[in-house]
Amino acid sequence: ALPSEPAYWIDEMDNVAINDDGNNRRIKFTIRGNPKVLVRHRTARGFMYNPSKASQDLFRDCLLEALPQEYHPIIIDSGDSDSDEPTVMFPEHEFLKLSLTFRMKRPNNHFIGSKPGPGRLKPNAPLKYYNNRSGDVDNLCKFVMDSLNQVLYADDRQVVCLNAIKVLDSDGDCKGSTDVEISVLNDEDENNIM
Repeated sequence: ALPSEPAYWIDEMDNVAINDDGNNRRIKFTIRGNPKVLVRHRTARGFMYNPSKASQDLFRDCLLEALPQEYHPIIIDSGDSDSDEPTVMFPEHEFLKLSLTFRMKRPNNHFIGSKPGPGRLKPNAPLKYYNNRSGDVDNLCKFVMDSLNQVLYADDRQVVCLNAIKVLDSDGDCKGSTDVEISVLNDEDENNIM
């Protein structure tokens, strides 16, 4: 049997771009793999659980593997379990702008002979947009935002500006990816948004 493909990975050509100068701090990265939606939390036998936890952990671990060590969250054990919040790149007092591009994996029927690969897209395959049942863009956003809690920012409540788009992947084998850019929101951003 062939080894299964990982759910998420980072290519050698992908890098984590970090601008850490004062008020204009930002991070930009790409996680390869078909984007997933956040599945609603469920209750079973009186306990609530997150069905997306395993996938979110894989997404988070993929980022941590590529993230320079100095930007990893630092957890200081103070002995008081209520105050053991990690030190993250974007502390709780900062308001954030989050931009997400979800490049969805193409179905096999978009390729010549239904065999995915570079240069094998059918001429009549949709170029960018395709309404399949791959999930709503808001649930794709929730998956990423929850995954990055206490990794890059203290809480996803810090995100006050969100830009997101869902398109078909047209790179290489078209297996999907998620492009993420997070920056501190400043007055200039606010003026450009409104």
